[in-house]
Amino acid sequence: MKNLFKNNQIFFKLWLSQIAASFGDSFYDVAIVWHIVQLTESALLAGGIALTGMVGRMAGSSFISQKVDVWHTRQIMLVAGILRGILLLTVVGLISFTTIPISGFYGISFIIAFLNSCASAAQRKSISEIVAKEDLVNANASFGVAFSLVQITSWALGGVVVNILGVILALIINAVTTIASAILIASSSWKSMRQNGKATAKVGVLEGLSVIRNSTKSVKLVVILELISLFLMGFYWAAFPLLVHEISNAVGYGLQGAAFGVGCLITSVYLARNKHLKKLGLAYLWGVIFYAIGVVVSATISHIAIFIFGVFISGLGNSFWETARQTILHLSIPTEDVGKVFAVFELLIHLCLIPAWLLGGFLADTFSPRLVMMVVGITMLTLLLFALQSKSLQGVTTPNEKLE
Repeated sequence: MKNLFKNNQIFFKLWLSQIAASFGDSFYDVAIVWHIVQLTESALLAGGIALTGMVGRMAGSSFISQKVDVWHTRQIMLVAGILRGILLLTVVGLISFTTIPISGFYGISFIIAFLNSCASAAQRKSISEIVAKEDLVNANASFGVAFSLVQITSWALGGVVVNILGVILALIINAVTTIASAILIASSSWKSMRQNGKATAKVGVLEGLSVIRNSTKSVKLVVILELISLFLMGFYWAAFPLLVHEISNAVGYGLQGAAFGVGCLITSVYLARNKHLKKLGLAYLWGVIFYAIGVVVSATISHIAIFIFGVFISGLGNSFWETARQTILHLSIPTEDVGKVFAVFELLIHLCLIPAWLLGGFLADTFSPRLVMMVVGITMLTLLLFALQSKSLQGVTTPNEKLE
């Protein structure tokens, strides 16, 4: 990882930009979700933030899928960052002089998610534009390290800041880090690999679906497993804040996020330094399996310490899950098409998450958040142990080996 940063300054700036943006966004997430949980004590209403965010990401994914392989990735990321910073500063000004209703926060979350989705598709594509194929595993894992550092610091600090200083300061922190992220992107420059401009009758979404449909068996299997797994996780995430509220407080909510980050950091650093990872498919499957094991553990006993330990286990698996998935797509899809594939992939994920989140919030309010989380974990674990037998994914390896 150190050599990658030293030899590729543009990638290093992109990495720092991601840390800055994600750090502030975590403050926003902690502040708004916990604020609504305290006001309503409802998983369904608290899930409204996530729901409007998902709708915003769907809208953003649909839009950017048509543009990400045509426009320069740097310009997309820069414009999205500037607009997001302006929005957050505006919200800080409004909330300082008036009361924003819950519906107002829903609207803000929609716009932020829309812009984040556009920036995310461009950022994921930019990795394959900036980094050589043999360094893709390390590069994707480096972003896992960035994510982990943000989780460890921002979630713990976010819980403390919200508990002591309130929502306004959390939004100010988010605005400052967003502007810092945009400055880092503005100071960088790279060549974006774009389509040749041939006219097509298909919109970006249909093009992206076509690329996935015509890709390798391993890519199609990853897409299917992701959609099923994340549909199940929608139930889990909807019940998640309500269970934390039952057994702890805002500090506990922040600490579980930090514990997840510690788990991610351990395995992300390993992957970022590992030059010999060959079994990408197996790394992907075992990553999701460990995530599911953590889900089961976190729902087992009514104590915040056990809950945090389960989240830590999920964090250990998350880095392998995310890094392997990203690298499989980067290596299997042509760079000039990979942007729309990431955008369409995110659109499909949120089409699954929205009904799952709504139903999960309803079931958690009606029955028990613990029951919902336990059923999800066991079902997901069973599915993935079955998928572990797949020869299609077992054959997916790093660039030194031939992809299936």
